[in-house]
Amino acid sequence: MNVHASFRKSAAAAIAALGFGLSPAMADNIVFWINSPLAAGPDAPIHEEIKAFEAETGHTVEIQPVAHMEMERNLFVALSSGAGPDVMALDIAWVAGLADAGLLADITEKAAPLAGEFQAGPFASGRFNQKQYALPLYTNNVALFVNDRMLAEAGIDKAPTNWQEFQEAAVAMTDKEKGTYGLTFGGGRMGAFQIYSFIWQNDGEIIDENGEVRVGDPEAAGAVDFLGKLYTESKAMPEAVLTAGSWDEVNAPFVQERAGMLVSGDWALGALEKGNPNLDFSVHPLPAGKKAATVIGGYDLAINAATSVPDASWELVRWLTGPRGIELMRKYDRLSAAAAATTPEAIAALPEELQPFMAQADAGTPRPVVASWSQIHNEIIASAWDAVLRGKSAQDAMTEAATAIKGLVGQ
Repeated sequence: MNVHASFRKSAAAAIAALGFGLSPAMADNIVFWINSPLAAGPDAPIHEEIKAFEAETGHTVEIQPVAHMEMERNLFVALSSGAGPDVMALDIAWVAGLADAGLLADITEKAAPLAGEFQAGPFASGRFNQKQYALPLYTNNVALFVNDRMLAEAGIDKAPTNWQEFQEAAVAMTDKEKGTYGLTFGGGRMGAFQIYSFIWQNDGEIIDENGEVRVGDPEAAGAVDFLGKLYTESKAMPEAVLTAGSWDEVNAPFVQERAGMLVSGDWALGALEKGNPNLDFSVHPLPAGKKAATVIGGYDLAINAATSVPDASWELVRWLTGPRGIELMRKYDRLSAAAAATTPEAIAALPEELQPFMAQADAGTPRPVVASWSQIHNEIIASAWDAVLRGKSAQDAMTEAATAIKGLVGQ
């Protein structure tokens, strides 16, 4: 039985019993699960922000950090038993599954007037089946990291801005005798995440806004073919692409200056600095295909459908996702999902290496918000990408992926 579906019936009753008022009648205690990097140590900015919230509202907040890899499963187990946090930080890819299981509070009515405060892509990440279940805490997207020394030595004077230049740069920086490659990339689910931007750039879709599975269309397969051939034909990726199943493994050839380009998000900045403090690199918007597009990630805030403190929980969500959130995320060197964070002035105030990410925020595209997304991504598309790397035609691999996804979603 689908783990999401097994919780729907019991959770529905809890949702029906809840109301969301405008303000609490008394001070409440709020249990808040947050992704552990944001609460690393007593000096993490979230602690100061929560103190300000407590002083303003009279509520108390119990912060409980949870590791990213443990959060989704822990939430399903805790929430389905009527326990768990009142407010939770969610990877945007988890919203649909938790909402489909009836474990998240419906905040549609409260959130509707707030849509203009947020960037469109991150705001849409909290929506499932035409209802809003979460508001964006912070966002990210993928850009192009370039080893400036390797690019110059290859005789290229600027970072690529389109697919042709991207392919040419990858080939130019590949040198079999030196053991260098133009691009490091991921296999499996890591590579699947990286290819989504290119599918959209080629006017392709994974699952369109009407729920139709489109990943087998020629546009989607064409993007996968373009990337796959950088490995199978141009030999511009190291063989490690076949087994690179974590960001550390994807980053490694770039950190070691064996690969000249890397497609990744702002989370790579710290890893690159730690791995090679002397690395001479720059960050640029992702090279565009038929149009610009970049896959967005990030975290949303949602409320437990069975919380006993719905009003206080909503106040906390609004506090952290409201105007104060821009400055809070800046303290973490994270990208705020607020629309106000995309103005030229706000972008200029960011650290230089973060500016390219926010500059392409308007091209940010969320992954399909479907309940079975984790399985689609981790199993079906990941396997299709691996098959392409091992020589299968991209069209065949993506057609088979489309068939598998249709079977999963009942099309």
